[in-house]
Amino acid sequence: MFRWAVTFFLASVGVLLFGVPTAIIGLFDRSRRALAWGANAWGKLIMRASGCRLVIKGYEHVHDGEPKFFVGNHQSALDIPVMLVALGGRVSFLAKRSLFDIPVFGWVLRLNGYVPLNRKNARKDHARLVRMLEDLARHPISYCVFPEGTRSMDGQLLPFRRGALKICQRSGLAVVPFSINGSLAAHARGGFVVTPGEIQLTFAKPIPAEVVKSMDMQQLHDRVVDDVAAGLEAHA
Repeated sequence: MFRWAVTFFLASVGVLLFGVPTAIIGLFDRSRRALAWGANAWGKLIMRASGCRLVIKGYEHVHDGEPKFFVGNHQSALDIPVMLVALGGRVSFLAKRSLFDIPVFGWVLRLNGYVPLNRKNARKDHARLVRMLEDLARHPISYCVFPEGTRSMDGQLLPFRRGALKICQRSGLAVVPFSINGSLAAHARGGFVVTPGEIQLTFAKPIPAEVVKSMDMQQLHDRVVDDVAAGLEAHA
């Protein structure tokens, strides 16, 4: 429990040290370099505090820096810092709305381009998603979404929500399925223990934007789920 308390404390302090200043700078910096630096620093702080070691497979698929839509499984609260560290902070997230209600933290999320999703009523977020897609057309950036909608309690894949995949398809970006394995053992949902260990992140080959656009929703769903499951099985 001590390590969990330290990790939680440093995550909170990190928002003030890295998130707030870089978010303010980001208001005037369209390059998003400051935002990426702050997000990466925050992610590294949490990973070091947790004692977890990140092992990445398939990085050659994403190292070119081109904007992409990352879609994968969700096991732990550590999954977000895992993705931030892996991508050098150069990614924003579609995340549950409740996170945006946290004082200061929610403000930083919005300034970093994170988009709230309402699990029970996606229509409430329709206007915000439309604006996000319009901004993407003008200034493409990478996004990440966990289409299960919540963290898995046992590591098994939960059903992928079609709404999240529809956003990916409409984004005009290549889609990169990814698999995270080991974060559940490090920190389970609702737990107050952080256990140091290895977390494996596997990037599948990107699905080109033109291919994503040509797929129907069932084809995209099946391709993404199959790739994510394959990545999990490779580390089983």
